[in-house]
Amino acid sequence: MSGFPARIFGALGCFLALSVALPAQADPFFVKVYGRTYKIDPRYPSDEKNGPKPQDAMKDLPADLARGPAIRPSHEEVLAEVEERLWIASNQLDAKLENAVKSRDRRNAASDTKAAKQDITDSLASGTGPGRTPELQTLYDRYRALNLLARELRRSLDLPVKTPDSGFSRPKLTPEIEASYRSQKFDPYAAYYGFRRVKAAFRSGDVELIARVTDYPLSITGKIRRTLRNRDQVLAAKETILNAAIRDAVAKSTFESVFVRDKGMMVGGGAVWITPDKASFGLGTVNLD
Repeated sequence: MSGFPARIFGALGCFLALSVALPAQADPFFVKVYGRTYKIDPRYPSDEKNGPKPQDAMKDLPADLARGPAIRPSHEEVLAEVEERLWIASNQLDAKLENAVKSRDRRNAASDTKAAKQDITDSLASGTGPGRTPELQTLYDRYRALNLLARELRRSLDLPVKTPDSGFSRPKLTPEIEASYRSQKFDPYAAYYGFRRVKAAFRSGDVELIARVTDYPLSITGKIRRTLRNRDQVLAAKETILNAAIRDAVAKSTFESVFVRDKGMMVGGGAVWITPDKASFGLGTVNLD
């Protein structure tokens, strides 16, 4: 699903009731989410770097996962919530890794950027070695915990367990929604993934993530009109773009409520427009009216 109903979910709240039972030996353990119980494999996936036991890694899930809503969401909504949190953690980690590598490269001009990034990632996975900082380790641990949880939630829904390239599982769109996008010659699934990325970026409150999902140039409309042409200009306009009214409008939006036309997707009653760029969609306009 594209998002939770506004009456249940706020912009920043995460609404999972979480409890973990730790059995002996290598038996599965269980995570209770919104009163629903999901079985977790105690072994690391073959394509993941080994680290703490999964039941120990799960202890690094965000603390606010313990708060739950008055109305229990569906399994699909639970997965959507976890995948959104995972997308945020993954992209914040990637941005911090890039900054760490740039800092290392300035000290050693001959270093291999890709290899340096991998070295730091390996250190974070093992919890030992060079390149780690408390901030990076915390981000990595949160990412790993959310990733393990998301895999098992996908498994419980008979979905591919590997993290999708888009970051979000393929939704079940109604024929009417598909037709509304195809009539504009848009891929409805590419539009959905673009919507999810933009919504997650606003939810994070992290202007670095806003810059990552922007379809440049970014237009600022309303009483103040500006055109932001690059990442640095977006970062400098943080207070403008991430004002409370815009964030709240985007957070309450759902993919089903989006208005689509040839220009793209109008979200939050026109608070933002998500516009097409070749095969993908990104943030194109922020309206300050």
